[in-house]
Amino acid sequence: MRKAFDGSHRRRIHLFRHGDVSYVDDKGNRVADSRTVPLTDWGREQAADMRTFMKDIPVDRVICSGLPRTVETADGVFGNRDLKIEIAPAFEEIKSDPNRYKALTDLADVAYAFSNAHEPGATYGNGEKFSDFETRVVEGLEKLIADPNWKSLALIAHGGVNRALLGWLTGASLKAFATFEQNTACVNIIDIDTHPDTGDHHRTLLRGVNITAYDPAKRDVHLTALEMIAERISKKAGTKPRP
Repeated sequence: MRKAFDGSHRRRIHLFRHGDVSYVDDKGNRVADSRTVPLTDWGREQAADMRTFMKDIPVDRVICSGLPRTVETADGVFGNRDLKIEIAPAFEEIKSDPNRYKALTDLADVAYAFSNAHEPGATYGNGEKFSDFETRVVEGLEKLIADPNWKSLALIAHGGVNRALLGWLTGASLKAFATFEQNTACVNIIDIDTHPDTGDHHRTLLRGVNITAYDPAKRDVHLTALEMIAERISKKAGTKPRP
């Protein structure tokens, strides 16, 4: 067990976003069930790059949300280790109304759907409330922190999940939801300090945020994840976003 200067137990969480997927079909339509989409070929390459990036990093527990894209990413990064991939549904992505795209008139509503996350009663795409979502994923993380039986944990989740957790860990809550960009197959490195006797969580250290093995300097990364979804819809449907 690593220890802080004051004797606290210091444990590490590697918080990943899954690799690249496509939520848009060849005609520019949103897929019927985003929960079932697999990684793209590029997403699998991203996971392979991250496996190399993480090859010398000790991890004693691997958890994912259970949605196919996180299971596939977890296997791509850690499948060569003798570790069971655990499923924790609390970390499933925020849910939108599956019919929201039928009435969509402005692609900016897709590209900037996180901008009002902090507003009272705000929902993601007429679906789950951001506040309810934050409560769900934070409770899931608190359960992991309360479990003393790990030292270095890998959690493979989703862009929205990671944003909510990073906001909570920094004390910014949902006000930072739209700020913490999460590229596909990125990793965030977080140290959690707990009291050696009570196990209470009393300190958080962010060691790294949104680190990608394939483009660590973000040289070729300019659009956000949601902007890329909007762009894919725009290109395949032959429409243009409004300014």
